[in-house]
Amino acid sequence: YQSGERNALFTLEHRYFTDWYPFRLFRVGTAVFIDVGRSWGEDGLGTPNLGVLRNIGVGVRLASTRASLGNVIHIDLAFPLDGGDSIDNVQLLLEAKREF
Repeated sequence: YQSGERNALFTLEHRYFTDWYPFRLFRVGTAVFIDVGRSWGEDGLGTPNLGVLRNIGVGVRLASTRASLGNVIHIDLAFPLDGGDSIDNVQLLLEAKREF
């Protein structure tokens, strides 16, 4: 976790789209990714500056074919490579985005 007025994030992701279409509700895809980023600037929370942080991970993408908003559910397992002992070795991330 980092905080500050500014941040930068670089994500490299490779996706594989399947033909699996369970119950005609979701299109299913998978992803492998690496994230590299940091925050800097004034920090109102007093958190230490950990510099550039990196993680790698794998995930599943569920694209709803029944919703008009076009949201995609991202279910990811991320493995932080930096950040000290206070960060879990494995993190489960759940997000809804408008992109696959």
